[in-house]
Order: sequence, then C-alpha cells, then structure tokens
Amino acid sequence: MANTNQGEVMLKMTDIHKSYDQLDVLKGIDLEVRRGEVLAIIGPSGSGKSTLLRCINKLETIDKGSIAIKDRFLVQTKDGEARYANGKEEREILASTGMVFQQFNLFPHMTVLENLLEAPMQVKGLKRSEVEPYARELLDKVGLSDRADYYPSQLSGGQQQRVAIARALCMKPDIMLFDEPTSALDPELTGEVLKTMRELAAEHMTMVVVTHEMAFAREAASHVIFMAEGNIVEQGEPEVFFAAPKEERTKAFLQNML
Repeated sequence: MANTNQGEVMLKMTDIHKSYDQLDVLKGIDLEVRRGEVLAIIGPSGSGKSTLLRCINKLETIDKGSIAIKDRFLVQTKDGEARYANGKEEREILASTGMVFQQFNLFPHMTVLENLLEAPMQVKGLKRSEVEPYARELLDKVGLSDRADYYPSQLSGGQQQRVAIARALCMKPDIMLFDEPTSALDPELTGEVLKTMRELAAEHMTMVVVTHEMAFAREAASHVIFMAEGNIVEQGEPEVFFAAPKEERTKAFLQNML
C-alpha cells in the first residue's frame, strides 16, 4: 500500500470470507491500512464493498479470516471457526472506529448538538461539560456551528450528512469508515460532504471509504481497491490505478464511471 514505510498498521484484514446462505459475498479478502492513509474501495453494486466495510466494525460477522485493529484482534479464526474478542475487549476495539452511513441515521428528536453529545455521554460516560466544547468545535469544522440547535428535519441532506460525520468524530475514533456517504444526496449537496472528507484526509485522518465518487478516490485517497464479485481485482496508488489500470474488469468499470 501507499506509504508503507510510514505509520503503524491501523487495520489488517486477512483472508476474509463471508457468505449469505449459498452466496459467497467475500472470497478471501486481504488488506491493510496504515495510520493517516485513505483507502478508497470502488466497484460495481453487489461486489461486496459495503459488506467488507461493515465487517470492520462487526455490523456484519465474518465466516473465516482475521481482523486486527491497532494490533488487537477483533476476530481470528481458530480450528476453522471465526472467534470474536470477548465483550469488554470487543467494545474497546470497536470504539476506535467511527462510521458514516448512506442514510444519515441522526436521531430526529434530538438537536444537532444533542446528536453529537449522545454517544460520548452514554457510551463513554462523559459529562456534558466535558464533551460540548469539542462537539461545538466539530460543528464549526464541518461548517455548521450556526445549526447546533436545529433538528435534523430542518437541515438539507448535505447538512445532515456533515452532522453525521461530526457525530462520528465526536467519539474520537482512530479510523473513520464511510459507506457510500454521498449516494443519497443530490449532486450539489455531494460537494459539501466531499469537501469535509477531503479536509479530514488532508489532516491525515485514517479513513476507509466505499465510494462511487471517482474524483474523490483519485484526489484524496492514498490507495484504491477495485472489487468485483467478492474479490479484490486490482489495487494501487491512485495516479497509477486511474491512469493505467491493468485488468480488463477495472478498465471497463472506469470507462463507465469516468
């Protein structure tokens, strides 16, 4: 991967297999992400991209393989069985990831600020006075400091998604996971969300991004993976990957997307 001589390995996935009934969705995926890297995962619908992302924070469980986050095993396979860390350790490991979904998943009955405060107070047991200054700082960062007391229904989709990013950041994760964060947005709102994500990338936030935004993958990612039918077909640094893809599947996909 890019910058292999820099930074600790933040995420290492080895031989990841996942199936639903008889359908093999992931067929032995290997990848690693180092601190400060942005990994973009691209590919056609049904290629397993979102499933792979959701395995990182156990929204999906794997059938075989291992996942280590910051050198701690979330799951590893022993005697043919994928075994997850025990409750407390699992929670600690998962606390180092933050997730932003296609749908914004904000709490509709809470204000923007309350949405940010909820998890640090409930999950980490912090006092409001400890969290609120940072929460307001994050709202300022995503350009929404004037919307702290609004409810989600009073915001545009792009604003809601930026709140969702700030909410994930409020837990101070080491790795940010993005699952097609702009797919539910109109084109003019997509830009403001990608701008926020580019700023995070520029600050060397470790990110794994499933996206169909090729310009973002090309400009902001340090490494790109192309998936199809549950396999990694091709990967590389963006400048080489987009300029001279080697595999026919990759070429055909990029011709459709670019």
